[in-house]
Amino acid sequence: MKSCRLFLVPIIACLIAGGLPRKVFAQSETPVMVRGQITDPIKKLTLYPATVRNQNTNAKVFSDNGGYYRISARKGDVIIVSFIGYVSDSFTVTNYAGSETHDVRLREQERFLPGVDISGKWNPYQLDSISRAEEFKPFLETDNRSLVDKSKRGQGGFGLVFSPFSRYSQKEKDLRKFKKLYEDYNEQSYIDYRYSKAFVSKVTGLTGDSLLQFVYKYTPSHNTLRTMSNETLIYWISERVKLWRKDPKATLKEEQ
Repeated sequence: MKSCRLFLVPIIACLIAGGLPRKVFAQSETPVMVRGQITDPIKKLTLYPATVRNQNTNAKVFSDNGGYYRISARKGDVIIVSFIGYVSDSFTVTNYAGSETHDVRLREQERFLPGVDISGKWNPYQLDSISRAEEFKPFLETDNRSLVDKSKRGQGGFGLVFSPFSRYSQKEKDLRKFKKLYEDYNEQSYIDYRYSKAFVSKVTGLTGDSLLQFVYKYTPSHNTLRTMSNETLIYWISERVKLWRKDPKATLKEEQ
């Protein structure tokens, strides 16, 4: 009996030595539900739809209209949280299993320096746009679903499947809202760059409240600015500031 126990000792030792790494590895492979809320603490806003992406698995979700999110991860995964117009933040998952809470506080991104001169290969607006497109690329490349799901066929393999449930799911609504927010932000960024207060002040000589009132009343649309050269824009502003000085209540239409 004693010799039998002595024989079992090395076997048990080997099993323990071989079993521990597998146990640790199994723990690291256990999914962790990461959750939290994404807000702007300065403006006291909940950010929706903020983007949340697992850098290791490329899994991605949006926050809901309360700023809350949930995403599956594993210990060691890096989670990246972003919102258009804000500085992104990230954190590393530390739990082996269960759930983990990370409330994320984002801060607004500083605007590029306003102006219209091109320096180097790219101007500040272009650099800002390129950086933003790269940051949100995984979400922008996600296709919106249409009412007709072409990936599925009706009975017998013919026809197309009408799928209002996928088209109007919360996930699809969040994606469409995100893309619209992205498009609107890009357009406003272009307006802010081409029609900056510094540029308008240089052309008009207006400052302070007068400048703010003039810009509020006269700001070209994104489409109009896209068709204007700098010389045309200067003329456009000059005509309006002449009228402004004579009668601030009078108005010229955008196309005049």
